[in-house]
This record gives sequence, C-alpha cells and structure tokens, in this order.
Amino acid sequence: MRSNAIPLAAFLLCAAVAVAEEEKIGAPAPVRLDAEKLAGLGLEEFEPFPKEIVLSGHSKHSYHTFFSGEEVVVEVYAAEPAELKIDDPWPYDEFIYLLSGKLILTDANGEVTQYEAGESLVVPKGFLGIWEMQGDFRELVVIEKKAYVRSEESE
Repeated sequence: MRSNAIPLAAFLLCAAVAVAEEEKIGAPAPVRLDAEKLAGLGLEEFEPFPKEIVLSGHSKHSYHTFFSGEEVVVEVYAAEPAELKIDDPWPYDEFIYLLSGKLILTDANGEVTQYEAGESLVVPKGFLGIWEMQGDFRELVVIEKKAYVRSEESE
C-alpha cells in the first residue's frame, strides 16, 4: 500500500506544478525597456506636428511603444529641436523622464520651467503654453491608457 502512496504523492505534486506553470504562462511578465530604443535607435517616425503649432525648429519626431496595458502606455519619444504652441488643452496627465536634451515649458501664466536629462516631471492634463525641446531630445513617457487612446482617436 505504501508503494502506491509515493507515486500518488508524486503525481499530485506534478499536477500541482503543472497547474502553477499553466497559471504562470497566463500571467503578465515584466517588460524590459530596450536600451537601444531608449538611446533613440530604431524608433518609428510619425506625422509632423500641425504647422500651426510649430513656432520654430523642425517638425520631426519618432517613438517606440514599450508597453500598452490596460492602465498605462509607456513609450520613448524623440524629437528634433522645436518650439510648439500648446493652445489646445493637453489631453492627458503625462509623466516624463528626460533621457537627453532639454525641455523648457512656459505655462499660460508665463512661468518658465526648465528640465534637463535625468530629471522627471508631470505635465498635467489641461496644460497650455509653450513646449520647447532642445538638443538631442528624448524622453521616457508614461500616460494613462484611456486618455491616450481618446487623444489618438481625436487627431
């Protein structure tokens, strides 16, 4: 009788491991942010900014989406130097970690704030003002998914 107990215990253990592995397969895994993409290599270009918002500089930019989940979108964004007039309220709260270059934001009240590589900020939904990108501009952004999708659909 004892000889049957060991194979049964082994079978139950194997079954438990198989169930755990099956659950593991269905569970999300961490997403590595590719270092080459963070460095600006192999990014996908997209449509230029609307001409009416470009005050100076180039209207050339690119991005890569690392993650688009249920709640957030995580992207790297790169742009050539440009100064933009944001006169339509910014469509979402956006966390920014500046990877390179410089960002100068002038709000609707005329207050100027500068950010350099290694600094972080949040641009709140509704922001109005001037958005100036200088140098080899690259940023890592995290945006609330539903607002991001709505903003893409309205363009």
